[in-house]
Amino acid sequence: MKLIQNVYILLFLGVLLTAYPSCTVVKQYPKDKPFLFENTVNIKGDVPKDKKPDYTADLMTQLEDSARVNENTELPWPKAPWVIPVNVIKRPPVFDSVATVQSAVNMRNYMVSKGYRRAFVAFDSSFKISDDQQRVKVSYTVDAGKIYTIDSIAFVFPDSNLNAIVKAHEGKSFLKKGDAFDYDRVDQELNRLINLFKNNGYYRITRDEVVVEADSSFAELIDPTIDPFEYIRRLAEIEARRKDNPMVDLYVRQVRSKDTSRLQQYHIGQVTVIPDSPPDLDEMDIFDTVETFINNYKIISFQNTFKPKFVVRQIELRPGELYSQDNFIRTQANFNRLGAWQSQNLITRVDDSTKNIDFILRLIPAKKQFFSVDLEGSSVLNTSQLVLVGSGKIGLAVNFRLRNRNIGKRAIQLENNIRTGIEFNDFSQILSGEITLGNRLTIPWLMTPFSEGFEKKFQSAKTIVTADISYIDRFQYYRLRTFNTFFGYEWKPKPNITWQFKPLNIELTRITTYQAFTEAIEQNPLLEYTYNSGLVIGSNVAYVRNFSNPGSRNVNMLRLYGEESGLILGTMFPQLTEEKKILSDLYRFVKFDVDFRHYRNWKKTSFVFRGFAGAGLAIPTKSRQGEVTLPFFKSYFGGGPNSMRGWQIRKLGVGSDIYFDTLQNGSFSDKYADIQLEVNLEYRFNLFRMFGFWMRGAVFTDIGNIWYWNDVDGAMPNASFELYRLYRDLAVSSGAGVRMDFSYFVLRFDWGFPLKDPRYGPDKASTTGFNSSSKNGWFVDGVWNKPTFQFAIGYPF
Repeated sequence: MKLIQNVYILLFLGVLLTAYPSCTVVKQYPKDKPFLFENTVNIKGDVPKDKKPDYTADLMTQLEDSARVNENTELPWPKAPWVIPVNVIKRPPVFDSVATVQSAVNMRNYMVSKGYRRAFVAFDSSFKISDDQQRVKVSYTVDAGKIYTIDSIAFVFPDSNLNAIVKAHEGKSFLKKGDAFDYDRVDQELNRLINLFKNNGYYRITRDEVVVEADSSFAELIDPTIDPFEYIRRLAEIEARRKDNPMVDLYVRQVRSKDTSRLQQYHIGQVTVIPDSPPDLDEMDIFDTVETFINNYKIISFQNTFKPKFVVRQIELRPGELYSQDNFIRTQANFNRLGAWQSQNLITRVDDSTKNIDFILRLIPAKKQFFSVDLEGSSVLNTSQLVLVGSGKIGLAVNFRLRNRNIGKRAIQLENNIRTGIEFNDFSQILSGEITLGNRLTIPWLMTPFSEGFEKKFQSAKTIVTADISYIDRFQYYRLRTFNTFFGYEWKPKPNITWQFKPLNIELTRITTYQAFTEAIEQNPLLEYTYNSGLVIGSNVAYVRNFSNPGSRNVNMLRLYGEESGLILGTMFPQLTEEKKILSDLYRFVKFDVDFRHYRNWKKTSFVFRGFAGAGLAIPTKSRQGEVTLPFFKSYFGGGPNSMRGWQIRKLGVGSDIYFDTLQNGSFSDKYADIQLEVNLEYRFNLFRMFGFWMRGAVFTDIGNIWYWNDVDGAMPNASFELYRLYRDLAVSSGAGVRMDFSYFVLRFDWGFPLKDPRYGPDKASTTGFNSSSKNGWFVDGVWNKPTFQFAIGYPF
């Protein structure tokens, strides 16, 4: 096993050496002058290990422009090694000690802003001659010292109304006792207070009216009643305590303003909306319009393009109420998300004498009809229909899209799609063809029996109704006809959370087999469990959350998905699921997926972690008895450009069973299962620019497999999920890839090596013809060193 581990490490090192530059090439450098070749930053002091990488990256941004080294990864042509990407420095600056000193000052100020008020930055430079180059390396040493923490927070607002507002929302403060004294948190707190005041009518208030003062003196001693001896005792006690744990007291104060209007509350006056404004409104005669008043709103229409009640429903500004900045922003967001207008302009007119604000909202409609044609190339026909097609390596598809942006004069959108595509192994053998007609109706509000007030609680809410018809011909195997329709909702309770709920989802599948597939079923009876006509009637729900703070380098995303079919109907009408009854084709199942992704981004590189777990449980019906499995269009599979890239699509698994590998002539060995576990690790980096677009590289490792819940009536004993066999059943692939980033889309080419294939081991060599010295399938002879090529559009995750 030790030998296997060493080989595995060597393989990774080889990939890394291929992907990473081994030298640095300097171009257009100053002749006979010392120039800046490299900057390094070393952080010491009381800094958590997990924050050091972020601090180091931020400190590098504090360098003065004339103290920076602009380095990229490029092809060094005409210099050696010519075609291997290396680090390239172009036009390095002449070494400037003044810029270096200022950079150190900037770094100290940055550390102070993070709470390290005693930070000290030193630097030294080293000189090296390489050929005719005079290279200077500058090393910055940042001694952070002890971090200052917040000991107390006091809000001082003489204005009684402002003070009452602050006290009512004090619990939402970004400043907490015991937290680091971070200037970013202080800035967030000031923004929170100003937004809070603006949401309570203070339209003109600015950051100039509120300040935060930090005092590291001893607030505990500000007590005129204590005697001198008690004062001395407290002073000694506080000095001893704060020597090793420096703290500050924060005072959030109101600043007196000469402009009294800044501390006045304003109400909303007249709100006027022009929903179909022409672009040249100023030059047109506005008398030929229709004016409508609804709930104190004034609607001016030129061509009656939108219904006035629908327009008013999007406005959050209520005449007579206190001005609210959040409602101002939400009003703009409501019209933006509808997609029926190409631009908007919300004009304010302030009357200081009455303390009222009038609003004029001018909306310029977008073109009602939209038509487009898209060409796609991928290793699969359609990512939403992966399970419905064969195992071809290349696919081409054409999409025709027609969209109507304003049905019923209420910004209801109808989108019609026609999709045609083929999939083939090479340009002489077509494996499958597809044609799909899709229809999607998007209603920009929740269609529910509840009141409008209830629906207003949901941000960016919409109702979606679809109806899709698809025909797929897997040549020589089967023809597949499907009809899918659903009624569902989508909304965002918070900007970082999205819910999708489909209370009604219907999918009808009809499969007609060719002789070759009929013969495959005779050789492989298990296909009867998976490939047959079926009916799905149920509901599903999806929850997506972004846990990251705005502007953060690190992004964490979680997606939860649950689906059921036939639970209600199958329970209420079990007799209708018998053969030749109306629900005989009904599938009964439940499934649940968890998908977590972590993105860690640096200036030129990024690291991605993805963890996926999914499981579905099929439930027998009167017409489907025994150990049933999920229908193939709801099952899990491994392999392909977006999963376990060391295998072709649907060729991984099932578990460590070799049932499919022993079929005569290997006929129709597509593999589906009820459980999937997968972990993906990918390190991405820039290579070089070519003709204005980026060539990027990646090294990756995929770990996972698919399983059944059971052994399928004893036919596949090693295909069931067993915890004690988990390590043996896990497959491992690793490899490298190249991405051509055209900004608006990415072409991806990956080469994955199947390092561990659990189907093969010493005990299976005579059956499968493949041999591995490891019983767990590491480095199978003649398999692990043959990469699988994957081609797709876009990143896998």
